[in-house]
Amino acid sequence: MKARSVRYLIGEGLKNIWLNRMMSIASIGVLMASMLLMGIAIAFSENVDRVMSSIESQNVVMVFLEDELTDEQVQSVYEQIKSLDNINPDETTYISSNQALEGVLHEMGPEYEEYFNQYFEEGNTIMPETVRASMIDLEKYDQTVAAIENVEGVDSYNSSRDLAVILTTVRDAINTAGVWIIVLLSLIALVIISNTVRITMFNRKLEISIMKAVGATNGFIRFPFMIEGITLGVIASFLTVGVEYLLYKLAIKALDPIIKILGYNPVPFSNFMWIILLIFLALGIISGLIASIITISKYLRREGSEFSAL
Repeated sequence: MKARSVRYLIGEGLKNIWLNRMMSIASIGVLMASMLLMGIAIAFSENVDRVMSSIESQNVVMVFLEDELTDEQVQSVYEQIKSLDNINPDETTYISSNQALEGVLHEMGPEYEEYFNQYFEEGNTIMPETVRASMIDLEKYDQTVAAIENVEGVDSYNSSRDLAVILTTVRDAINTAGVWIIVLLSLIALVIISNTVRITMFNRKLEISIMKAVGATNGFIRFPFMIEGITLGVIASFLTVGVEYLLYKLAIKALDPIIKILGYNPVPFSNFMWIILLIFLALGIISGLIASIITISKYLRREGSEFSAL
């Protein structure tokens, strides 16, 4: 095929999108919905993987003591925890209520400091006495936690492993639900793109019949419609990346106080932007290509007999 013919066919495919712009917008919208769900699942998985990596590198359990303990009792509980098997005494530290509060205020930022300082000055205790216990061998995690719970004066404990289990469960649920939703939306996108191409095809029915009459091949006739479907997919891909970038920034901003308390650094969007862009482009191009090929091929096969009559 000559370069001039290729340019002509590409131009015809792009013109088809404009002529049927309402259906084109609908096709792009459904594709974007499918891609956006996939992108959210990828962004969530990336952040969960970072949390998991951080948790796996830690061997710390935060042990919270009962509120009514005296200073001597607090010291006794601290010494008992340090003396437990699988606890590293050199890396196990005691954190007073005041120290814990100062740490939280520092993480949350100055905008919350005045409120909490006033609350604390009124005699309220909002942070428990805490022991930061460091384990030697994570394989003995369950036995060590059970031993900590048996120490008199221990109220509760907080382990990053509990968070890891929750995050992993949520991630798996999102990924599973996301796959089915993406499949459903992809099928809907195929139908809408097919209808968009079909409308263009019937609008140009006379032109197609003339092209067939002068000896145009099916491939030559099919090419502009393939360009139309592919272009719809590519436009949807780039728009979805932009929308997801904005949503990701808004989510990080909204969760900023919680993120500061947890001391977590979210994965920058740029770290996985190219991954999702390539996935989106592949999904968009394949969806548009399949829809256009199926539609025009079916038309040429079933309605080709009308060309001679026209």
